[in-house]
Amino acid sequence: MRKLEGKVALVTGSARGIGAAIAERLAADGAAVVVNYSKSANEAEGVAERIRRAGGKAAVLKADVGVQSQAKALVEGAVIELGRLDILVNNAAALSFAPVEQVDGEQIRKQFSVNVEGPIATVQAASRFLPAEGGRVINITSLVQLYPLPGNTVYAATKGAIDAMTRTWAVEFGSRGVTVNAVGPGLTETDAVKEHLPDEMKKLLIARTPLGRIGMPADIAELVAFLASPEARWITGQVLFATGGFTP
Repeated sequence: MRKLEGKVALVTGSARGIGAAIAERLAADGAAVVVNYSKSANEAEGVAERIRRAGGKAAVLKADVGVQSQAKALVEGAVIELGRLDILVNNAAALSFAPVEQVDGEQIRKQFSVNVEGPIATVQAASRFLPAEGGRVINITSLVQLYPLPGNTVYAATKGAIDAMTRTWAVEFGSRGVTVNAVGPGLTETDAVKEHLPDEMKKLLIARTPLGRIGMPADIAELVAFLASPEARWITGQVLFATGGFTP
């Protein structure tokens, strides 16, 4: 029997990149998966179709988690579509770079609404459905709150908030047997990295990574799958970094 057989997972922002890899990895372990997207409908359907072709079960739901009503409706829709909810992965994120002198209200609003208010809304909604002794919340954080890059003021602040919320929720949900953890990817081959990170900076970061390469979405998905599994039942309130050993 696969580790997550009979479980249902919701992965926010799972049409592409790390989120897509997480959705497919959880499905490979037996979970039925809700693939969520805000704009990338075709990509989300592609993820779901790959899961189905591999023998898994998937549903696709559109929602902008930066809108609290949509975030809550997404959780409720997941339960309607697949009957229950055992695993919530808060992966959706908004990212924009700007020197602090150029940060405007819209950049602050967008990143905090998606990266902070979204997970709060999904966890609030999921708290009614997550089962005792086996419910999982896994937040995707970052490294930038520890090792900041120029232009990352707002994004780093949102990820620092995610780390704090992870530890707080672990305390709040502990009596129910629901674990709450976060995974912080290092440099990972995603669309955002391709778009925003210059090649010279990428080479510098790889040179500081003992394992000698950029991370792949599957590397992050493996750690998330472990935290979702029964073997991780005694791990909660942790922020775990998957970085290839990166040192600043």
